[in-house]
Amino acid sequence: MNNQEQIPDWMLPIFERTEHPFYVWEELMKTTECMRLVLTDQGLSSISTIANSIIGTKMVHMLGCGSSYFSAIAGAYVFNGVAGLPAFAYNAFEFSAYPPANLSESTVIGISHTGGTAVVLDSITLSEKQGAISIGITDVDHSPLAHSASHVIKGGGGREKPLPKTRSFTVSLLKHFLLAVEIGLKRGQNLKEMKAHLLESPEVAQQILDENQSLSREIASSLCVNSKIYLFGAGPNTACVMDGALKLQEMVQANAYAFELEEGMHGPWVTMEPEDLLVVYAIRGPSFEKAKGFISAIAAVGAKIWVLTDDPKGIPGVNYTTYLPNVPELISPLYSMLPVYEFVYHLALAREIKPDSMRLTDDRYREARLNLPR
Repeated sequence: MNNQEQIPDWMLPIFERTEHPFYVWEELMKTTECMRLVLTDQGLSSISTIANSIIGTKMVHMLGCGSSYFSAIAGAYVFNGVAGLPAFAYNAFEFSAYPPANLSESTVIGISHTGGTAVVLDSITLSEKQGAISIGITDVDHSPLAHSASHVIKGGGGREKPLPKTRSFTVSLLKHFLLAVEIGLKRGQNLKEMKAHLLESPEVAQQILDENQSLSREIASSLCVNSKIYLFGAGPNTACVMDGALKLQEMVQANAYAFELEEGMHGPWVTMEPEDLLVVYAIRGPSFEKAKGFISAIAAVGAKIWVLTDDPKGIPGVNYTTYLPNVPELISPLYSMLPVYEFVYHLALAREIKPDSMRLTDDRYREARLNLPR
């Protein structure tokens, strides 16, 4: 490691682990513990108070970068579906550079695991100047976001040590899902069952993590080094395929591509080869039959197919199946990323790649990372 004195403290953990368990694995295994930190009496009371303060808002804008942006995508579906509020998801830079109109009538939710993402902070400042109510979602209690937003949903275990983040995606989902459900309840929606699912989510998530490790390892070991990985999903699980591809790129430097299901059928599928892997979400809801039809048709290509589904009967014609819990589709991303995170980690081990580092142990990539505009 050259020029160690120039390496910031937050980057130092990438040099510390050289074998399993890497920090990525430790943080992923902390997911359920960090979810429980959100579900304390104090945490739930805070969310209820915030819901009261924004119940009269006319629309919700959710924003973040990377996994936080993908979390916003899933969140917008829930706010639309259960809170009765028009909701929109943005990359935080796009929001701050090209803001939407009429922010004075809006609530703006900025999501940042570290609470220090510059363009998220810029977006919160812009929103408040235009009269919006701002909410920060962060895992770092005394971060800039925690101090700058009008309201903050805290909790989540603090900053993850590795550069690729895992648990923070699931924890952020739980936070804004709870907020959306609380608003819906206050508006008279019958959401008691959905809230009950959220309250028991740590136990369900732990079961998924425990049960899917061997299959994730099996799928990872079955791929050759040149295999491309395609991820397809629709509705709220569009967020999951995007984060899955990002993690494959960050941890493994894999050729990974994410597509909303319908878009994936409009051309990209023709680049597949028999040695590739298709990861398809087939969750019961409006996109379920389309996902099954896609799987049936694409089997002719000969690529391996891994389906994640909540249908206990399974999906015919696939190589691997992960069974997800029977919960409302809108909140299914709480669980549907976890097996993919495990797969990505095991793929890194199979290819002898250090998943913590995002390649920053290489001087060239570290220099590029430190010079990226913020």
